[in-house]
Amino acid sequence: MFLHEQAHSTNKFFDGFHIDTTLIALAGMVVFLITAVSVDYDAVSGGIAALIAYSPLWLPVALFVSFWKTWMHYIRYEFWFHTPMTLLHIELPPEVEKSPLAMELVLIGLWNTGGETTFLQRIWNGQYRAITTLELVSNEGRISYYIHLRKNWKNFIEARIYGQFPEAHITEATRDYVDEVGYSPDTHTLWGTEYSKADAEALPLRTYVDWQLDKTPDKPEITIDPLTNIFEALSSAGPGEYVWIQIIMKARKQDEWYGFYTGDHFVADAKKKIASITKQAIARAQEHTVDEAEKKKVGSRGAMLLTGGEKDQVEAIERSITKQVFDCGLRAMYIVKKDRFDITKINNLVRLWDPFRNQQGNKLNVTRGLSIFDYPWQDWGNVRRRMVSKKMFFWYKHRAYFYVPYDQVPVCLTVEEIASLWHFPNSIVKTPALERVPSRRSAPPPNLPTAPPSSSF
Repeated sequence: MFLHEQAHSTNKFFDGFHIDTTLIALAGMVVFLITAVSVDYDAVSGGIAALIAYSPLWLPVALFVSFWKTWMHYIRYEFWFHTPMTLLHIELPPEVEKSPLAMELVLIGLWNTGGETTFLQRIWNGQYRAITTLELVSNEGRISYYIHLRKNWKNFIEARIYGQFPEAHITEATRDYVDEVGYSPDTHTLWGTEYSKADAEALPLRTYVDWQLDKTPDKPEITIDPLTNIFEALSSAGPGEYVWIQIIMKARKQDEWYGFYTGDHFVADAKKKIASITKQAIARAQEHTVDEAEKKKVGSRGAMLLTGGEKDQVEAIERSITKQVFDCGLRAMYIVKKDRFDITKINNLVRLWDPFRNQQGNKLNVTRGLSIFDYPWQDWGNVRRRMVSKKMFFWYKHRAYFYVPYDQVPVCLTVEEIASLWHFPNSIVKTPALERVPSRRSAPPPNLPTAPPSSSF
């Protein structure tokens, strides 16, 4: 346990300076080998000889693991490349009187674990659960909603949205807005980042329920929607400026390692967090007595010792476990011509999700992307920064986060959290840059499906 804590502290120290601990370990190994050879060459040569002699035991395992990873990447790339996708543009209804709960009901329909029903489908056909991307886009200050998803899900998601917002207007984009920018690292500056939770993922963000948007107040004008801050930041984009936000998501089953399900860290970390909160409360109470018998008696009281804030945390975690959970990737980018770059837009993206920061719960911090470049040793001659910018644009364009061509550890968000981050704002939000249907429309198209397609394509 001591060595584990020491390793965790060491990793945290180097992470604070954005130094890859893998490189540190590699450099340390090289120094160790050079020192060992200079001190006792025979011992080192004997160890290498033993490693070679036992290669029939470890080499097949290493080769199989390498082959398996390569195979899974290949077949998943094939599946991804041949899966038809579409981009839906949504104009908001002229009047929205429903709470974000309506969007939560829409998103529940996307919680579908089908498409990889058997182990053979995963490891032979490369099939994986449907990936959907929710997007909030500001093109030169004009704010638009988009959904990127499998083409055969188009009618289904339209039916879900029209069911809750019959006066919305949904059209299939003939051209991806990403292609209209003409991004090039030679002519444009791109700053982008991804986000992750700061604490145990079952500890939720501040949701629309915390903002009491699930209630219908007597005076609607006093309702506060946390998305207002984000809309104002997006609407501040001027000519030639583009600010894009993505929430890439798929229904969560369990943790996965190249086709194998290995457990569920979401639930395990939730239990661990509750145990940690309870342990802290017990330790705090035991500080008030020196009698060992009394300490044991105090320790048996457990949850009764929790403060109000700690009880709220435990209840929030337990509530999260009962919700549908998505594996998510969160990303935001700012693109502009080099001569029009505005550094304040970067601060807007760093603080993008502050309205959902929960003082008794969790928050979203920046990670990866361009946000890692804080120290001079991270970049030489702008080479890495340029490379990461090109990759960020490619990943955004292809809505890549899971599997290939980009594979990252997901952020677990409940359907309630996602509906808080991406919903249609109430009509009290008067941001003029929001795209809304100019007048009331007729009923949505008839005969739209009410269930997602059962097939993978």
